[in-house]
Amino acid sequence: MRNFRTLTHSSILVLTLLIALASPRLGAQFTTASLGGTVSDSTASVIAGAVVTLRNVDTGLTVTRSTDAAGLYLFSRIPVGSYELTVESAGFTTYVQSGITLTVNQVATQDVLMKVGQVTEKLTVEAQAELITTRTATAGQLIDQRRVVDLPLNGRSAQSLLYLAPGTVDLTSRYCNVDCHGGVYPSSAESAVNGSGPGQVNYQLDGTSHNDTYLNINQPFPNPDSIQEFNLQSSSFTAEYGNAAGGVVNIVTKSGTNEVHGTLFHFLRNGAMNARNFFAPKHDELKRNQFGGSIGGPILKDKLFYFGTYQGTDIRSTAEGRIQFVPTAAQRQGDFSAVSRQLNDPVSRQPFPGNRIPASRLSPVSAFVLKGIPLPNGPDGQLTFPGAPLRETEQQYMGKVDFNSGRSQTNARYFFTDFERPPALTNGNLLVIRSGNVVRVQNISVNNSFTVSPVFLLNTSIGWSSQTGGSRGSAPFGFAEAGAKIVGPESIAALNSPPHLFTTVTGGFTIASGHDGDFDRGDLTLREVVTKIAGTHELHFGGEAVRLINPISNTTQMGSRTTFNGQLSGNGLSDFVLGRASLLTQGGGEFKDLVGVKWGFFFQDNWRMTQRLSLNLGVRWDPYLPYYDRQGRVVCFNGNATSRSQRFPNAPLGLLYGGDNADPGCPVGGSVADWGNLAPRIGFAYRLTNRGTTVLRGGAGYFYTPIDSSEMNAFTNTAPFGGQFSLNDVDIADPYGSKGLQNPFPANYGHVLAGSDFVFSPVNDIRWYFTNDFQTPLLTTWNMRLEHQFQSNLLVGAAYVGNKGTYLRVRVQENPAIYIPGTDSNGNPLSTVGNTAQRRVYRNFGVIRRIDSGGNSQHHGLQLNVEKRYSRGFSFLANYTWSKTTDNLSSANPFSRRLEHAVSADNVPQVFKLSNIYQFPQTRFKGVAGKFINGWSANSIVLWQSGFPMSIASGRDNSFTGVREDRADFLGGNPRFTGLSHAQQIQRFFDTSLFAFNAPGTFGNSGRGILRGPSTFNCDISVLKDTNITERIRTQIRGEFFNAFNTVRFNNPNTNLSAAQFGRITSARDPRILQIALKLLF
Repeated sequence: MRNFRTLTHSSILVLTLLIALASPRLGAQFTTASLGGTVSDSTASVIAGAVVTLRNVDTGLTVTRSTDAAGLYLFSRIPVGSYELTVESAGFTTYVQSGITLTVNQVATQDVLMKVGQVTEKLTVEAQAELITTRTATAGQLIDQRRVVDLPLNGRSAQSLLYLAPGTVDLTSRYCNVDCHGGVYPSSAESAVNGSGPGQVNYQLDGTSHNDTYLNINQPFPNPDSIQEFNLQSSSFTAEYGNAAGGVVNIVTKSGTNEVHGTLFHFLRNGAMNARNFFAPKHDELKRNQFGGSIGGPILKDKLFYFGTYQGTDIRSTAEGRIQFVPTAAQRQGDFSAVSRQLNDPVSRQPFPGNRIPASRLSPVSAFVLKGIPLPNGPDGQLTFPGAPLRETEQQYMGKVDFNSGRSQTNARYFFTDFERPPALTNGNLLVIRSGNVVRVQNISVNNSFTVSPVFLLNTSIGWSSQTGGSRGSAPFGFAEAGAKIVGPESIAALNSPPHLFTTVTGGFTIASGHDGDFDRGDLTLREVVTKIAGTHELHFGGEAVRLINPISNTTQMGSRTTFNGQLSGNGLSDFVLGRASLLTQGGGEFKDLVGVKWGFFFQDNWRMTQRLSLNLGVRWDPYLPYYDRQGRVVCFNGNATSRSQRFPNAPLGLLYGGDNADPGCPVGGSVADWGNLAPRIGFAYRLTNRGTTVLRGGAGYFYTPIDSSEMNAFTNTAPFGGQFSLNDVDIADPYGSKGLQNPFPANYGHVLAGSDFVFSPVNDIRWYFTNDFQTPLLTTWNMRLEHQFQSNLLVGAAYVGNKGTYLRVRVQENPAIYIPGTDSNGNPLSTVGNTAQRRVYRNFGVIRRIDSGGNSQHHGLQLNVEKRYSRGFSFLANYTWSKTTDNLSSANPFSRRLEHAVSADNVPQVFKLSNIYQFPQTRFKGVAGKFINGWSANSIVLWQSGFPMSIASGRDNSFTGVREDRADFLGGNPRFTGLSHAQQIQRFFDTSLFAFNAPGTFGNSGRGILRGPSTFNCDISVLKDTNITERIRTQIRGEFFNAFNTVRFNNPNTNLSAAQFGRITSARDPRILQIALKLLF
């Protein structure tokens, strides 16, 4: 352990010294562009020695280069912005081209044709650089400032514009992040790029990390008025970029210029202006105010600039309608005669006569809880009730300073945002309670680009990112207060945590109170890149080191979580009133103090091999070094172990520990370091025509993705750090006693670090552990694309994109129960939910989940795109993706993953996207009429995509393995309906009669993803009216219509065969929403 710490500390120290020696100033990367081309005369002869000057028209930054013997010039790592290009050579007229806009990550080409004449004469051209890419294989999509500011954005969340790019899919609604993981910022998104899956995108803000390393998702974007532009690199990105296999997003914030510019704005959303959700009795009453401004300008002309912004957000909402199914008054007294299915006594396994449960069998604990749940007010136990009122606030600030000093350009930026959502507390209806969330994000970057010589550049950056906060609980009481013999660990009282109340009744209701927890994470990044131009070779080499921290104090599962799935008596609600839970899980919380380090080194050669052919050759090294806990809270498992742990001699055989004085066979961080991880990458761009208007580009490479730190939480769920217990078929009045076990709580979990006196309770769970041969997830990608530029502003392209995932992270239940067919002498089945523990592979343990690298995936996609750059008041971007992704990352059968290779749960085979910006032509009207008629523009975003795959769950543990992932049996036929009305779809989206419960001892014969959910169509529109007050001041009134045509967009139907709502759709996405705004621009 100490050697490992010394190694990681030394690695950062060495890199820091290298940076200090390499560059006298701090610098940047990931925020720049390059511009190159060939200077020739009218006979196509190249001109050597021509002086080429590039000047930023807003800041005065000026850079000069000379063409080489081949007539080539190159400006590498130039700050984004608007430029003027000047070329001078004896015997030729001076060439001046204005209107060149360089964007982030752009590899722009601008060939220059010189005319014979005097240098004192000027040929002035106003034109953009070529739209087509001719010197790099990297594929991606620029989201420029006009799109960021003018396109409709619900909640002013610019990151949603990422999904304008081909190959991207928004997975946020499919993953429970904010409510299931503490300290997650609400605007964080789960994105898939070219089938890569969630957590595969690396976000950079002004050249420094902008990632929530807990889940490998983004931190919040700055408000749109502070973003210059951002770019998504989706395939064949160079070796300079690591830490993600799917894509890289580079966000560039605005800087000050030689003129003062700014905005004031107020955006308003009010439910009274909105349509009614399909399932709601009335329109929502959400009120949202977003207000603020920005300003930037010079401190010293051409030298020193400032920029600052603020945005405040205040959201209020009255309660929205919700539907759940609760016990009727008769059922609360044990009368389930209205239920058609025969109910059985979980103890005697005999039928309850008339489906009536004797009063003596009713659970007083359940009766106590039901006092907090209203009686149904609809048919079949349906309860429609108002949810909890909502209140959310956010404060966001950003300040930035830029300094140009001859050969050096430096900027420093601070970003701060603070979010708060209080918990919802109630004693009247337990179904309303909701957890709270408090998160603060801070990000600092200091960047410098230093020109040693025209062919030698140094780029350095230092970044610091911090994300603090967590979840807040809201239960008025827990099971202990309801009379159950369930007590939390001693540490729960020390943390002053409110009670917990988590229970799920299949086909009925859910209570989810949340819990208190503080989840902090942060990273310090040092990065250095050296650029050397050697003839036709543009060489880049460098590296980065990232120091990571992730302390957690979390009370999760301390008060237990229960599931009533109906398998014991035949109905989830009857299980609940009996107090017989199919599963009870309780733990000691999560307490950890993780630290880690990431290295990355690369070499890249961008070689202009011929006038037509460019090669991109690179290699990156990304060794994987596991996190480690400062207190040694690291767990391993070896089912074949012959000797006990030396750290904790009382631990059950097979349970080992890392950390200081780690047990033999258990690495310091729980998994071994992966020092290989060499990632070669190759790409090419070939001009098929002399003019360069048709280009064939392609590439292939290896891309590694680091493990997010949330995977290390599970170590702390294992005794003695925070023991977790999973019990099947228990009486919630006395769950441990009903299984013949001594209650392991209270226990002083969370603070036991060493010693032999800790007494381990039987049947401990091992939440997660890493296999010793765990490897870093790898994505091998390849692509080929053909592009053609029509005139100067229209680009058409077609691409094939493929990838193969290997060593993908998979979670596996390693201790399933073995199904024993048949019955005993009394006719009782040998395998029941109640004897799950006795049939497990390792009987001294409960659940054992391992994380291994046995997953794999494949993706193949066709992408068609058309892009028109803004000119004459019009711009559009359209693309269509047809793709398929398969994997083996989820499984119902713990004994055979090979049988589970199927379409990925996140696969969306067809997606069409269209966005446009249109400014209406100016008329000849002047005065008042002109101010009203002129200045209008309309913009839109259109999306159509097919539905996500759906698997049909049994909802019961009929395999009797304790894994609880059984799928239903498929009886054959065509389960898909077509031509249904909305009313028919919500009642039965697919043919539910073709599915049945899986037979005992089986996992269900229905495959993964055999059905698809509803497809989605959406159109958002913004209408803007600009009015000039003076030459430099104008107002803007805007209206934004989200889901403008009020298209009903259903969510997936219920796919749990055990649920009363099986096959029914009970929710839909937002209806038409109107947002209005007033802006002042100067």
